[in-house]
Amino acid sequence: MKTKRIHAIESYINENKAASIDELSDYFNVSINTIRRDIAVLADTNKVKKVYGGVKSIESSISQAVDYSKRNIEHYDEKIHIAKATAKHIQANDVIYIDTGTTTVHILDYVDTDLPFTVISNSLDVINKAALFENVSLLVIGEKYKYRTRSFIGIESNTLIEKLNIDKAFMAATGVDIHNGLTNAELEENIIKKLIVSRSRLVYALADHTKMGKSTLLTFMECDELDTLITDKLPSKDFTAYFKSKKITIET
Repeated sequence: MKTKRIHAIESYINENKAASIDELSDYFNVSINTIRRDIAVLADTNKVKKVYGGVKSIESSISQAVDYSKRNIEHYDEKIHIAKATAKHIQANDVIYIDTGTTTVHILDYVDTDLPFTVISNSLDVINKAALFENVSLLVIGEKYKYRTRSFIGIESNTLIEKLNIDKAFMAATGVDIHNGLTNAELEENIIKKLIVSRSRLVYALADHTKMGKSTLLTFMECDELDTLITDKLPSKDFTAYFKSKKITIET
């Protein structure tokens, strides 16, 4: 019985790419402790990878490790459209946060290089671009480099973020869903994202149409915490109605 269940759990995870402990417990109708033990067996044999609050398939982990370049060129025109629209929101003397992402990375390409403002980021590519701006003050978040996401992470950065006063945060998301909010699949980045949102006066989400109605493992903010969604086309009527009810601006 146990062996059969473990094989079934492995199949479920591989099919869905990721799952939470609670989700597996409900689906297989066993206790959370039982699920944890079953996952430990699978993880010890390198059949799945444990993550905070859940588990994901090894195949999914491998693809995430190598797909940054691929994601950077997917829907490239949409990413550039969104980046250009976002750049218009940056004003003189703003203190802004630019998140790690394959859309947010293009924002500074469309900002006046003489504009004085402060950039906070944990993105290697954003940091490298901001360093070329003569009038930009640059604050780097994170002390440990993560190759998979081309970003810096670290516990020490969390203490720093809690002291920051940010005018505008430009956030990336793997998915935007009315019920699950804005999500991503990386625990360390998720912690940073949550803190940044809590310290920002205005929060902008940058997401193309393919991310609407989707969600991944971890929520870093609810939709009603958002001020503006910048995308490439209007989302569904359900989305637009919900955003309107919450007084969230949608820009296309």
